[in-house]
Amino acid sequence: MKKWIILLVILIVIGGVVFFLAKGKDGKKIAVVKGEITKGELSLKVSARGKIEAKDRFELKAKIPGVIMFNLEDGTTVQKGELVASIDDKELLAKKHQEKTNLVNYKNNLAKLNRRLDIKELENRVEGATVFFEEAERLFEANKKLFESKIISMDELKRMKANYDKTRLQLEIVRIQLEESINAHQEKIESTLSAIKAIEKNLSSIEQQILWSKITSPTSGIVAQKEVKEGSFVSQGQLLSIVVSDKEFVTKVNLDEIDISKISLNMPVAVIPDAFLGKTVSGRIKKIAPSPKLTEKINTFEVTIQLEPTDVDLRSEMLCDVVIISGLKKNVIKISQEAIVNIEGKDYIFVIKDNIVSKRELTLGFRNPDEVEVLSGIKQGEEVVLNPPLELKDKVKVVIKEK
Repeated sequence: MKKWIILLVILIVIGGVVFFLAKGKDGKKIAVVKGEITKGELSLKVSARGKIEAKDRFELKAKIPGVIMFNLEDGTTVQKGELVASIDDKELLAKKHQEKTNLVNYKNNLAKLNRRLDIKELENRVEGATVFFEEAERLFEANKKLFESKIISMDELKRMKANYDKTRLQLEIVRIQLEESINAHQEKIESTLSAIKAIEKNLSSIEQQILWSKITSPTSGIVAQKEVKEGSFVSQGQLLSIVVSDKEFVTKVNLDEIDISKISLNMPVAVIPDAFLGKTVSGRIKKIAPSPKLTEKINTFEVTIQLEPTDVDLRSEMLCDVVIISGLKKNVIKISQEAIVNIEGKDYIFVIKDNIVSKRELTLGFRNPDEVEVLSGIKQGEEVVLNPPLELKDKVKVVIKEK
């Protein structure tokens, strides 16, 4: 009895399976959208998200500390060399005036020193003392001969000797005074020259700081960001404003290692700004980072794209889609990406013939975001299912619906 029950259960299960399969083949048809296998050109593309930036972006920082007297508002259009911000320079101007006065005084002192009036006076005294000494020496030598000839007495000779010694001492004294005065005079000149040099250096520094108090735009563009309000005290190196060019733009995008091998410099690029859907800006790859950076555990390379002039009203920091045309293959069998199903690492499609689908494995080649090259597994002109439903199986009947 139990054997009959078990046999009955088995028959019911088999019957259910047969019914289910029959229903898949002969029951309700699955509605699908069809596509066609074509032959032609296949553009190789790399797509990614990017950001539009001004080609030139300058951070204007304070080179000296002080109080902000003027700073242009965000969005202000500026020309190259135009004043963007200024720092109070009243104290610097006062220092400049004082140093100029000091410089004039020291140069006047140097002029006096160069006239050597005190030195000339001592030189005249040395000349006079030299004349007196030479005369005393001549008389002393003459009197020595007279004494030897016993014409004059010893007292007379001693008197001449005393006069000789006195004039020699006077000459030595004025000579020492002259030498000391010359040394002191030279020291004064060197000190004055050193002071003039220091004042000129300080004056140059003050004048440079006065120039630094006026912050001008290094390019024609707009003030993208005003960081400091008027009346605020800023320290050296503090950011005041950001100025960006408003005529030339670049797009920066991060590509992973797989895509980076597909591109090279000067490749054409299409950029579609989010703010202007439907409008495309052309460009070319200008720079590829030599080394990657880790982004969300993936190595990515920064790629810079130089955008061509356009009438699209681009703005810095706009987001965009980027499509890089990395190559072109001609006369290839190609299929829409929407038709491909990947199962356990293998690529399959569902081919439609007489409203019945057959599952077929493919060998694929190059691909872009829309199409992929078929190396084997299907022929031109065959029809396939696009976006196959999950319930679609091999040998199932289908009905074609509008895409």
